[in-house]
Amino acid sequence: MAQFIVVDFEFTYYNKPVGRPNGFFPEIIEIGAVKYHGATDITKLQSFVKPHFYPKQAKAAMEFCMITPKDMEKGVNFGDMLKMLSAMYVPGETYFVTWGNDDYKVLSQGCFRHKLANPIRKEDCLNLAVAYREMAGLKRTPGLKATIETLGMSFDGIWHTALDDAFNTGRILHKMIEMGWDPQKYMEEKIQRSA
Repeated sequence: MAQFIVVDFEFTYYNKPVGRPNGFFPEIIEIGAVKYHGATDITKLQSFVKPHFYPKQAKAAMEFCMITPKDMEKGVNFGDMLKMLSAMYVPGETYFVTWGNDDYKVLSQGCFRHKLANPIRKEDCLNLAVAYREMAGLKRTPGLKATIETLGMSFDGIWHTALDDAFNTGRILHKMIEMGWDPQKYMEEKIQRSA
């Protein structure tokens, strides 16, 4: 039986019209991950991650995600976060589930800039937002909140906190499976389409 690790990253951004630092890229400042061994047996991971390259630019994202400077003092560096994530993931056996493409992109970019190997294989990545859009026959990819509401569920926890967002994405995953969606078949078809 396939295992799932549902991941959400909170990360920095820069949206002011001027003053963007040279070479700026989004840095992960929080990881939330839920690994499912079946529908109910879960392992959780939550950690703050210290921004290494552009710490001054992290303030707006930290405020948006309700991360305090005191929280960040307990944060780990990017390499340690990567080790924690790797410990939950078995290549070829674990689906790396996210809501959208941004989480995998920001992870890949962080690995590149830190000169570390990305432990997550692209072929194990399952963009649940796109899978839900296709299953529901929608033209546009819906947001996490809209999908939770459409499925008749209420959001557990606080929006834009990494672990709560990951947990609620996992709830959508299991609801889709209950509705007859087959993740293994979906991933096999995805690989065939990209070949």
